[in-house]
Amino acid sequence: MQPLKVMLSKLIYNEFYLERKSSYNVFYMSFFAISCLMFLLFSFPLSKITDISIFNGFLWIIVALSSIKLIENSFARERDFSIHDLIYSSSIDSSLIFLSKLISLNLILTVVQLIILLVYILFTGLNIDIAFSLIPLFLLTNFGLVGFGILIFLITNTTTSKSFLFPVIFFPIIIPILINSSNISLGLIVQNNTSLYIDSWLILLTFALLGILLGINLFGRLIKQ
Repeated sequence: MQPLKVMLSKLIYNEFYLERKSSYNVFYMSFFAISCLMFLLFSFPLSKITDISIFNGFLWIIVALSSIKLIENSFARERDFSIHDLIYSSSIDSSLIFLSKLISLNLILTVVQLIILLVYILFTGLNIDIAFSLIPLFLLTNFGLVGFGILIFLITNTTTSKSFLFPVIFFPIIIPILINSSNISLGLIVQNNTSLYIDSWLILLTFALLGILLGINLFGRLIKQ
């Protein structure tokens, strides 16, 4: 068990190392996300910018777009640094490689989500404690988004129109994730009774577990196609 933990930690470290060295890192993704947020918010009248329901809807649209870019960049970095063939032709268990990507991209996406939220809090004066209350939701949601996103990216990666097919297939599958995440986050922000959202939490947990289990079993086969 210990060697597996050591190997997993090294793979996660490698993901963050490549993230830091790449020009498409968390700062680039944060700038991309904030730019999308500003563009969307200022397309509304000024009186609507502070509307929590509008921001909440935009937040999860931007998160979905950011997850697409993060997944694409994760595999592109391996080719840019010429280590793609080295990693996937080695004796490393493919499930560990999948888990390292899942965990690292989850954490990176969570940072991007918090940055978006903090920027909005600065604009509107919301209580900063809201950001901390949303962290468990972000982490759980991201397991489903990233898990399914990696698998769909690998399935579409074998086609010549992969940049088009990936989001086209990805978005319909994650709609239940986005809807239920949006419901929970809006409830947490306005401090509704959390017991009203048990079904939404269970749906997110189901997608997260499915993403993890399918990734562990299918990642090795898809990456070698």
